[in-house]
Amino acid sequence: MGRCLLLLAFFSACAVAQAQIEELHLQETGSAVVLAHSTFAHGYRHGYEEGYHTGNTDINMGRPPRARLTELRDLKVGYSSIFGPKKVFEQGFQAGLKAGYKDGYLGRHFRAVETLRGLAASLEFSSLPADPKHAYFDQGFGSGYTNGFEHGGSDHASSPQIDFHLVDCAPFHPARQSDLPAERSYCEGYRRGYALGHADGFVLRPEGSQLEASK
Repeated sequence: MGRCLLLLAFFSACAVAQAQIEELHLQETGSAVVLAHSTFAHGYRHGYEEGYHTGNTDINMGRPPRARLTELRDLKVGYSSIFGPKKVFEQGFQAGLKAGYKDGYLGRHFRAVETLRGLAASLEFSSLPADPKHAYFDQGFGSGYTNGFEHGGSDHASSPQIDFHLVDCAPFHPARQSDLPAERSYCEGYRRGYALGHADGFVLRPEGSQLEASK
């Protein structure tokens, strides 16, 4: 019985290792570290790629732009349980899908890799002791993206690019007092997510709003 359990654990470990090897995004130079830290960011990377390809195909085929994400079928979500919570991955995927589709349809450059590389600056693969599985970093990234997207889409934003180092971290509300040391990790994720969301909120605004903001 003990031997069977050991074999099962061995094959499970091999399966996880193989899945990580096959996931090319986790090997991308410069951006892999932020994808490893954040399930949301990893899902975003997958969604952006799918959206960009679909948008580029649609414009080249002379199709009108799709108004709803529900119109996009047969997309390769590419989720694996080793990436983290499925719901978080899917939230990131949907965010990336919207941004990628519009960039692809309008013929803009594929900016996801370059942007994520910038957001990975000063990050190390090793985790902080207070956040060993990057859970708070990921939570902060998703929350920051939502807030950044809202601000980037408002009339107060005049440019898509902001320095994430200058972003004020939102109030941190841990479930337990013992989690307070994880605030640093949360804020590291929040600032980066905010910068990404801000850029997407800006580029997804109606063209008229962007022109008005640039005057």
